[in-house]
Amino acid sequence: MVQMRITRILPALALCLASAALLPAQRDRAPRRLENPEELQLPGGSRVEFRSFRSSALDKDASYSIFTPPSYDKEPERRFPVIYFLHGLNNDHTSWATPRYGNLPVQVEALLKKGEVSEFLLVHPDGGNSLYTDSLDGTGKYETYIRRDLIAEVEKNFRVQTGRAARALGGVSMGGYGALKIAMRHPREFASVSGTSPIVFLGEDPSKSLTNRESRRGGYVLRLIGSTFGDPFNQEHWRENSLEALARTAVLGELNIHFSYGTADRYNRMFPMEQGVKTLDQVLSERGIAHTCQIYESEPHGWELVRSHLDETLAFLSQTFSHP
Repeated sequence: MVQMRITRILPALALCLASAALLPAQRDRAPRRLENPEELQLPGGSRVEFRSFRSSALDKDASYSIFTPPSYDKEPERRFPVIYFLHGLNNDHTSWATPRYGNLPVQVEALLKKGEVSEFLLVHPDGGNSLYTDSLDGTGKYETYIRRDLIAEVEKNFRVQTGRAARALGGVSMGGYGALKIAMRHPREFASVSGTSPIVFLGEDPSKSLTNRESRRGGYVLRLIGSTFGDPFNQEHWRENSLEALARTAVLGELNIHFSYGTADRYNRMFPMEQGVKTLDQVLSERGIAHTCQIYESEPHGWELVRSHLDETLAFLSQTFSHP
């Protein structure tokens, strides 16, 4: 029995030590995903499980990872609130647990241990490169997958509190866009939303804001836009999923909104990302919609920004959660 526990803890310790030992240049070359992931048992009693289930919205098996806090196993009658967190481009449901991105489960457990945030379950779905949007041709209904299939899967198989006040949505980069977009389209389903380094395209056609459409990366983004919003581009479908349009017109009720951005964001070289974030802030302010926009000078894009401000993000997302 003792040997089994040691065996399960070792992978998490190894990941933690590996992430601490990586230099920035090494981290950039490290794997973006875990291959053949196994359950992680963290030193403080938290766990990360890697699971899959059949999604009717996607018409295929869908994978996700789920973090359970120390009290989940210690208090078998207790139910917990849930944060759903969406990854960025070229990542998956395991990326947040890799050395490349700082092995975030260990950092989350440390915040719980310090009492800086109350306990919750943290779910990371595999969203591919979907923009977390139902594609125009119906081949990938990723918003529906998040809202319907994933939440139903978690509420069926884990002891969670149900209802809006016990459910929050966060994300980074593409996932920051996805989180803000889904919550703003469906504010009665989530109490709070946070987008870190959110991709905010402005205007009637996101492809027109790309500064170098002919580059390899520009071509890649154009293909993503086409696969989601149609080729030829369907403007109506874009308006229904544009953060700028939603900020101008959506009835957001009591949704708690937070987004953050670092001025050293590399995506500014591809499109005016800072302008997009500031426009979102301005439009919400002009409408008198309460929100928090944080701009960090000289800080980068993506998981690194998540890591640096994880305490603030989780505190915001968990503000409506009830305590035992």
